[in-house]
Amino acid sequence: MKILFFAIIGLLFSSNSFSQQIHLDSLDLQIHQLIKDFEIPGLSIGIVRNDSVIFSKGYGNLEIHKERKVDENTIFGIGSISKSFTALTLGILVDEGKINWDDKVKDHLPYFELYSPYVTDNFTIRDLLTHRSGLKDVSGGTLWYHSDYPREEIIKRLKYLEPVSGFREKPAYQNVMYVVASEIVKTVSGMSWDNFVKTRVFDKLKMNNTTSLSAERESNSNLAQPHIWNEDYEKVAIKQEKGDNLAPGGFIYSSSNEMSNYMRLLLNNGTFGNDTIVSQQIINEIFKPQIIYPIGGAPFYNEFTSYGFGWWLTPKKGHKIIEHSGGIDGMSANLVMIKNMNLGFVILTNETEEPATFLLTAKILEGLFDDESYDIYSRVMDYRNQNLKKKKESPVQISKTPKTKPSLEIQKYAGKYSDKMYGDILINYTESGGLEISFSHSPVFKGKLEHWHFDTFKIDWNDIRVPDGFLTFNFNSKREILGFSIDQANLLDVDFGELNILKNKN
Repeated sequence: MKILFFAIIGLLFSSNSFSQQIHLDSLDLQIHQLIKDFEIPGLSIGIVRNDSVIFSKGYGNLEIHKERKVDENTIFGIGSISKSFTALTLGILVDEGKINWDDKVKDHLPYFELYSPYVTDNFTIRDLLTHRSGLKDVSGGTLWYHSDYPREEIIKRLKYLEPVSGFREKPAYQNVMYVVASEIVKTVSGMSWDNFVKTRVFDKLKMNNTTSLSAERESNSNLAQPHIWNEDYEKVAIKQEKGDNLAPGGFIYSSSNEMSNYMRLLLNNGTFGNDTIVSQQIINEIFKPQIIYPIGGAPFYNEFTSYGFGWWLTPKKGHKIIEHSGGIDGMSANLVMIKNMNLGFVILTNETEEPATFLLTAKILEGLFDDESYDIYSRVMDYRNQNLKKKKESPVQISKTPKTKPSLEIQKYAGKYSDKMYGDILINYTESGGLEISFSHSPVFKGKLEHWHFDTFKIDWNDIRVPDGFLTFNFNSKREILGFSIDQANLLDVDFGELNILKNKN
């Protein structure tokens, strides 16, 4: 649930002195302009400084074309910022002497297994949190995305994922390893990770509406609805994804008000009010560079950018920027802290197609550092408009070879197929004489097949959030179907290229 850093919109300071006042009126006006320019349905922002919330406000609507307004207590999906909560829960257990950062995962979860015995036996909690497994970026996304697989089952299927680099050789962003981390919390504490993070973190920080459980989230009447583009590139509301199985890596929901309390805890070295949630030693370790991980270039990142435990860390003009973005279907978020300034801010939106959270982030940093390199609002807006125009005029699809037909009668393509990691994938022959694909554990991956050319079919997925793709059947020399491959634009964290789909033998 990774989103790359864009930039702009305004928060200005009278000078470089940390004691100067923030021009909140200017910020307010510029947020309204941002919402207009980029058609943002709803946005909420919270700013903390010196252990106080100095700004917390909502803009726009819970759902497009509806009157319910966003406020500072509206809950949004925070995406991968959820990872930092999982790191914190582990830190609490380290503080209590129940685990160590360098414990072997296998010692706590005997069923944990990866692509080689050596990696399995030597994989530590520190490895789980720092994206150095040797797997490719966002590996295993099909296991959790809109699936009914519980966390333990997801973990048991990780052994089928193939590496693309050496263990600890270089970073590649992962979600599923934070699921593994959460199950260690469960095993060691004797309670679910969801209950642990609620009782040991949310409740103590007065984050009463923050939740990792979809049932609790859906019962909140002040819930922002997610938005994406439809096929005509118009913003439409979509149904919330459950996400319970990936909550430790990407599906906590919270508000700008309550995330401000979280920032106060982190900026105060583990103390909130008169309560010490975790020691300063643990906070220092969480914010310590663990692996060099420059995910982008200037002005946001540089060659010294690293990853801690659930946080990107970048030195900038003598300061250390601590930040993480988050994105799930129809929701975007960004949280930034500069600890020596004792300042942090969080931005939450209910859309994923626009760079709104990072446009706003950039101008705040521009003011903090008096650095015009962050001022790219016009460039980003021009690029966005040109790119959107291009997409509308030239839909991406593979060229079609005319006057071709399938090698077999349509009904002979039907059958049960499977991938050893994911499980069964069905091709059904329908009453109307067509073909339909359905993933057995993921209702979102269901759609009609339309013959395109040769043995390639276009996939018209039923769910609006899944763009059309292509499916090609593979044969042996006897013209027997071996399986099929999917040529599909990757979703946020789903790579269909990881699947090796074979036809089941009767």
